[in-house]
Amino acid sequence: MLPNFSRRDVASATVARPAAGRRISPRTVFSLFTPLVVAALAIASVPTRGEAASLAPTAASEAVVNGIVKDTAGAPLSNVQVVVSGANRNALTDERGRFAIEGLPPGVYHLDFIRIGYSAAHEVVTVSASGSPVQVTVTMRVATVRLSSVNVTATPTGTDPLNVTQATVQLSGKELQRALSTSLGQTLSKEPGMSTRFNGPMASTPVIRGLTGERVLVLQDGERAGDLSAGAADHMNAVDPSTAERIEVIRGPASLLYGNNAIGGVVNVISSDIPTSVPGRATGYVLGQGESVTPGGVASVGITVPVGSKLAVTARGGFRHFENMRVGGGASQPNTNGATNQFALGAGTVGGRGSVGVVYRQMGFEYGLPHPAGDDPIRIDGVRRMAALQSTISTGYAPIATLRVDGTSQWYSHNEIEPDGAIGTQFTLNTQTVNVTGRTKVGRMSGAVGVQGLFREYRPVGEEAFVPGSTNNNVAAFVFQELPLSMGASEDHTPRLQIGARYDRFSISTDPGSEAARFGAAQSRAFENMAASLGLSVPVTTDMSLTANVSRGFRAPAVEELFANGYHAAVGTFDVGNAALKPEQSTGFEAGLRAQTPRTFAQFNTYYNLIDKYIVPSATGTQNVDGNSVPLVNFLQRDAAMYGVEGQLETKLVHRLVGGVMGDYVRAKIRNSDDNLPYIPAGRLGASLRYDNGRVSAGGDVRRVFAQEKVSGDDLDVTTDAYTLLDLSATWLFTLKGSQVHSVTMRVDNALDEQYRDATSRIKSYAYNPGRNVSVVYKLLF
Repeated sequence: MLPNFSRRDVASATVARPAAGRRISPRTVFSLFTPLVVAALAIASVPTRGEAASLAPTAASEAVVNGIVKDTAGAPLSNVQVVVSGANRNALTDERGRFAIEGLPPGVYHLDFIRIGYSAAHEVVTVSASGSPVQVTVTMRVATVRLSSVNVTATPTGTDPLNVTQATVQLSGKELQRALSTSLGQTLSKEPGMSTRFNGPMASTPVIRGLTGERVLVLQDGERAGDLSAGAADHMNAVDPSTAERIEVIRGPASLLYGNNAIGGVVNVISSDIPTSVPGRATGYVLGQGESVTPGGVASVGITVPVGSKLAVTARGGFRHFENMRVGGGASQPNTNGATNQFALGAGTVGGRGSVGVVYRQMGFEYGLPHPAGDDPIRIDGVRRMAALQSTISTGYAPIATLRVDGTSQWYSHNEIEPDGAIGTQFTLNTQTVNVTGRTKVGRMSGAVGVQGLFREYRPVGEEAFVPGSTNNNVAAFVFQELPLSMGASEDHTPRLQIGARYDRFSISTDPGSEAARFGAAQSRAFENMAASLGLSVPVTTDMSLTANVSRGFRAPAVEELFANGYHAAVGTFDVGNAALKPEQSTGFEAGLRAQTPRTFAQFNTYYNLIDKYIVPSATGTQNVDGNSVPLVNFLQRDAAMYGVEGQLETKLVHRLVGGVMGDYVRAKIRNSDDNLPYIPAGRLGASLRYDNGRVSAGGDVRRVFAQEKVSGDDLDVTTDAYTLLDLSATWLFTLKGSQVHSVTMRVDNALDEQYRDATSRIKSYAYNPGRNVSVVYKLLF
């Protein structure tokens, strides 16, 4: 029996640092990374042979790949994003539709062309060993159906999207503006297989096929977002969706490429804060949005400026402010207002041997959390700072033509503030990452090999700290290869095999400091794991493919699950960890169909995921805290099975009408029993209809969310009723002065003003989701 616990019984204390020699210091590891940074800068600045021979670079050294992008009438298209998949390079077309990308070593590259209002175009180019310029001319068609384009998160090879063997999602252009919300979770919640773990307007994180938290990895520009959103439902993703050029999602296990925390999937917010090419003129964007459900708005602006022929700099900034959220029926949910501010400064240089760039980002935030009647409201005030380096270097060695060296250092902190203004708990998290990836080509097989390092120091301090301080170290090595299974005129449309393996070693050590009486003496756990994946894609036609894959991954227990022992005021539970927990082992099977034509977009997937030793938070009783009875949460392990289907179809019907259907369903249970996993999304069916001529679109979609009665049955995971959501939207695209692309979107979300609770919400027992929302989004690209 646990003793009664008072929040006032624990005195504030400074947590001592780990003793020297006990574990690898993240600072030491990052200092070892410094020579790699210097080497990357030096190699990238080495001139090519042509540059050494003359101070005036030749055309070949200036632009290995260049071209022009036009529409079907032959008019040049500006502000087209050109992405060189697998090479960490991109460019933007100028007012004459021209682009240029230099520094690519010999090889085959996939180029994707993206512009709001147009169907994405895909081209395959070959850069020869002679360095001769490659000329391409691309024609883009006005889009009326959903786009299927590049997804750099899914594979390191930059393959055609139809060849990706896992279910992927990309939000960009009009689709992103129709979904843009205050949080990543809300922005993605309409996608098949996606929902949100709702804990107020800011603390809503993505759910993928019923998995969230420590099982879903959030990236920004391919790097881990070093925040605490995975550890607890009240913590936000410290990445603002308003900064995104596009958002990419891998649905299903992605442990092979990303390791721990990715057995459910990956969300990558791409902001392109580090320039990887030098534009011919200043380019940028302006974005503004206003909402009624959380009265307030967001403003953001960014610019990229060329500084000579080899260097470009970027700057971005913005803010968000909103009042208390309104639920269905018009009532206001107290203590849900907040604000954020963010900025980024970056620079990138491009030379004959590659590119090197750096960026500094900062995001400040302050927000409140919904709370049960009679409970004290909690507010969170914090900041995330990040410095990152990304470099791509041409090695001159054909089997590993390019080497990508990345690193980040992140400093995150937030305070949980009580009603009287006192700081109940201070949380700090320092994170360093190091990644070295080589792009390989041996015969007809292409892929990547790499090593990765993740190092974290976590320090909660204060009278309400419910976990001890801890240090995590994770080192890994992986290999991924893709092999066309037949030869033909176009290998891009042949069956292909994708295979990979990964080794991880993950360790966690605690440092309880003055709290040893509550958390026990310092403890250490280490976990080792091998992950693997095997995927197959088979083109049915040039516009349709069948895919299948099987994968094996793992997730190590988090510090909250292992060593918690205290009252978590922000969510109102007393959490007790289990130091004997073992790693989760995931075996996933998936099959799918993907199609993209000028008239139709379709993607259907079915999956079956077995997770051995699934860690289940369970309310097993109550605990006395300050004279109040609160839920007592323990962490148990059970073997689980999760299976489901998801799909989406959008097609041009008649004239300029576009219709669509979507649906998803996931079943999650404890194997060999009738017990259910908690907080699993309910099944959904939806339909959409809109008028769309590529410039003006207007319509709506309706989704029926069914009742969720298959719950765990504890005091927090309660059943939810069925509800219907109707969303309306209209978008207008227009171009001024040849290069200024304007888009205006007006939305009405939850037009019926339904009062509902989402099955995935951790606070569904006492708080509703957002009510009717009128939103206007404006974006200018220049």
